[in-house]
This record gives sequence, structure tokens and C-alpha cells, in this order.
Amino acid sequence: MAKKKILFISQEIMPYLPESEMAHIGRYLPQGIQEKGKEIRTFMPRYGCINERRNQLHEVIRLSGMNLIINDTDHPLIIKVASIQSARMQVYFIDNEDYFQRKHVMKKGLSSRTMTNGRSFLPEEYSKR
Repeated sequence: MAKKKILFISQEIMPYLPESEMAHIGRYLPQGIQEKGKEIRTFMPRYGCINERRNQLHEVIRLSGMNLIINDTDHPLIIKVASIQSARMQVYFIDNEDYFQRKHVMKKGLSSRTMTNGRSFLPEEYSKR
């Protein structure tokens, strides 16, 4: 029987961004699922604060060059990849100059756990742990 395939899309993953609850979940949830025998792929934005050289990101030519159309405007996507060696896991980065080149992950003044409208990303009972 073929392995089940699971796609994870996360806004934060350790070690590429500072440790937070979301970055921790983005790092260890896919690894746990992979260790249970599933095939995983993990994607996250390539924010301007992620150092390509230090994290050894390199472009995936066969995936790059796709266009995302938003409000009749083409936005070219560049896909890069890096590995988390200890987990034997690859993380794919979605890069686009219009959306992800800012130095902050969230709007200035917001914590990594709040969205722009003020709601928490995590259920109330989880965020109190």
C-alpha cells in the first residue's frame, strides 16, 4: 500500500524563525507524522529575515516560475528548499518579492500568536499551557 501524503503549510518553523509556540508546532508536528510512516511536504514563506546562506536555502528549479494570480495580477513564485538534518525533513520556502521580503514576520507590534485582526492562532486552552 502506498504511503499517505500530507502537505503542511506553516507560517513559522524552527530553526528558521525564533522559537514560539507556532514555530515549535511547525517543526515537530510534521516530523512526528513522518515518523509514523507518512510522506510529508512542508512549506512556509521565505520572509526577508530568513538568511539564505546560513540556512543553506537553494532554489528548486522544477517548482519555481509558477505564477499565482491575485486580483488579475500575476505574482511569480520562487520555491527554495532547506533541510532539517536531525529530522531528515525538507522545508520548502515560497518566495515572492511582493509579499515576503519584509523583515518582520507579523505586523509590527503583534506577537507571533496573534493575527492582524487580534484573534489567537491557537485555541484558548492550548495557549494557556
